[in-house]
Amino acid sequence: MIDGFLFYTSILKKAFRQHAQEISYFLRAKKRYIRDGYLKNNPALFLRKKTHHLERCLFAPHLYSSDTAENAAKEIEKILTEGKELPLEQRKWAQKILQEYKTGIRQNTSVFCPMLINNTARKQPQVTAENLMSLIRQRRSRRIFIDTPLTDSEKTAICQAAQYAPSSCNRQTLYLIFVEERELKDFIASTIPGGHQFFAQAPCILLLLSDAGDFRYPEDRMVPFAEGAAAVQNIYLLCETMGLGCCWGSYTSFGSVDREKEVRNRLKIPDTHLIVASLAIGKSNQFVCEIPRDLPENRFGNNCYGNK
Repeated sequence: MIDGFLFYTSILKKAFRQHAQEISYFLRAKKRYIRDGYLKNNPALFLRKKTHHLERCLFAPHLYSSDTAENAAKEIEKILTEGKELPLEQRKWAQKILQEYKTGIRQNTSVFCPMLINNTARKQPQVTAENLMSLIRQRRSRRIFIDTPLTDSEKTAICQAAQYAPSSCNRQTLYLIFVEERELKDFIASTIPGGHQFFAQAPCILLLLSDAGDFRYPEDRMVPFAEGAAAVQNIYLLCETMGLGCCWGSYTSFGSVDREKEVRNRLKIPDTHLIVASLAIGKSNQFVCEIPRDLPENRFGNNCYGNK
């Protein structure tokens, strides 16, 4: 009875400590966004958010008030006319959506995406469903690596794959750190529960971070980690096509990072950013057998759990 009491007490203490740490991170991140004016002082980020809001109003105007669209349009126009330095493609996207809102011109009554080139619908994707499913089934976790560094082009492609993963409200909060320096890599590997045995042998350890300032707390507390998981899957599939092996480590802030404070100090991670995932990445000659999955029909139900 006493052993059981001590066991549950230790769990509650750990949960309380991690929850307090979680709250402190989100509050610091939110303070930077609101009180410190981070959003207002980053016109490119602010423009993307407001343009996304206006885009949603254009897609489904009946779901939003006219004030929502009008206020977003005014903010967009203000940023564009102030002449602040903005990425060219982002400026063009914002101008296109603003123009559609002001003129009220729609291509047709169906959903229209202002991002399409010359308002022309895209062709059917070159990748067939069969080819994509073949790649998905081919994906494996590999734990044996060849000591060949990642190239700059491979890093760029990996980063882009992460950027194009689904992002809640188009927040795009992910940042990547490629850890390759020998001593630093050994240290990071030692802080990954369940991965310290082989992560250090990979040419690179990739850490995914998420800027927590743009998320609501506590409603969105799990969203940064879900977005990290979506990015990991994109990276996995891309690496399969590039001859690179991957292994996903259980590595998230608030409990799954050993010596997290030291990790943050060594990698200069801002205290407003969450660690949401880690990957061992590199060329691999390891062959991993296919592990059979259950039949699909045993894993889904129509309108309820299970088939019966």
